[in-house]
Amino acid sequence: MRRIGPVVLALALAGCGLWARRPGLAPGTTIETLLAGLDARRAAVHSLRARAQIRSGLAQVWVREAVVVERPRAVRVDVLSPFGLALALGTDGSMLWVYPPQEGIRYEGEATPENVARFLGAAVSSEDLVDVLLGVPPRRIPVAPPRSRVMGDGMLRVIVPFADGEQRLDFAGRPAELRRAEEARTDGPVMRVDFDDYRDGFPWRMDIHGTEGTTASLRYVEVEPNVTVDAAVFRGPAAVRVLPLESIELRR
Repeated sequence: MRRIGPVVLALALAGCGLWARRPGLAPGTTIETLLAGLDARRAAVHSLRARAQIRSGLAQVWVREAVVVERPRAVRVDVLSPFGLALALGTDGSMLWVYPPQEGIRYEGEATPENVARFLGAAVSSEDLVDVLLGVPPRRIPVAPPRSRVMGDGMLRVIVPFADGEQRLDFAGRPAELRRAEEARTDGPVMRVDFDDYRDGFPWRMDIHGTEGTTASLRYVEVEPNVTVDAAVFRGPAAVRVLPLESIELRR
């Protein structure tokens, strides 16, 4: 049985009314303006090609990766070694595949939240994964007016209730920036993502915390937004053999 270390795509994780003015947020900031700002960022960046470093697993070793993302559901991550491509992982939104080129075997299965969780540590859809890698939280449709409260660390939390849980978005700074996003559903927490190192409204640093205590740190090194990407990039490479994803035993 093939054993590989966890590949974490990080890499990766928002009502109405005014609140009292507080240090760190501009006067007149509202829940509406904060959520509208996230929607504007989603609309402004539809794809990304990047070089990144990711640290995850027990070894906590930084690994170089090439990342390509395209809305609404496509992701590809190439894990790089000093000798070239060590591992590739991707999805076109329907199929999730993993390809270790030294074996010539492609492992694949449906791009379900359960399969994504095997590598990310969080059961999220491919659409949610794209949002996180593009620097915003997964978009949720509120079923009740969002509300807010000031946190002990001084950040302002916006709580968005959705069909089977709630999303908690923590903002700070001028201009207001999303610093933390976490999601909990009726059956328990899903994940938390910390955003940092904003440049022109985009976070170059993310820390992704999964449901089983797993943590991955993503640092973008080079970012090209809104690039044109050939759809073939997100399809699994040709392989001598194709096996189900369940054939991979993850080493954490």
